[in-house]
Amino acid sequence: MGYAVECHSEEVAKQLCKDLDEFGEEPSNPLSLVAFQYAFIDFFSKLPRQELEESVSSGLDINWDWTFSCPTATPKPLMDWIALFGTHSANAANGKNWLSTLSLTQLCAVSVLGRAIESVNIPFILATSLKPKHLSKFSAEVSKRYGTYSKEKCNAIFNKYLFYYNV
Repeated sequence: MGYAVECHSEEVAKQLCKDLDEFGEEPSNPLSLVAFQYAFIDFFSKLPRQELEESVSSGLDINWDWTFSCPTATPKPLMDWIALFGTHSANAANGKNWLSTLSLTQLCAVSVLGRAIESVNIPFILATSLKPKHLSKFSAEVSKRYGTYSKEKCNAIFNKYLFYYNV
C-alpha cells in the first residue's frame, strides 16, 4: 500500500518479503506472515498490553473455543479428544497464566492463529506441550475435527505461527 513495513528481526523481514511475493498483502491470510506482522503493526504495537491480553484470553472461554466441547460423550472418542486438546478446567487457567508471560509479538501470534482456527487453546498447545515431531499428526487431527483447513494448510499455518512466535 505504499508504506514501509517495519519488522523486529531480519528473519521476519526475509520471510515477510517471501510471503508478500507469494500471497500478496492480504492481512487476514494465516498462511502468510503478513497476517501476523500487520496485526502487530496495527494493534499490538499501539494498544495497552492489558487490553490486548484480555482480548486474547477471552478466547479461552468454554463457549468460544471449540476444542473444549467434544461433540460426543462416547468414551473412546471423548478420551481421544481430551488427549488431543486437554480440558477446559486444566488448559484455560494455565493458558491465561501463559498469556501473561508472553511478549507482545508472541501475544500477537496467538491472536492471529486463534482467530484463524477459532481456538486459543491450540496455540497454547503448540507453544507449550506439542513436540515438533508430532506437529504433522496434530495438524491432521485438527483438520479432521475442525474441517476448515486441510491437513497441509493446518500444518503450514501452525508452522507460520511457530516461526513468528519463536522469533
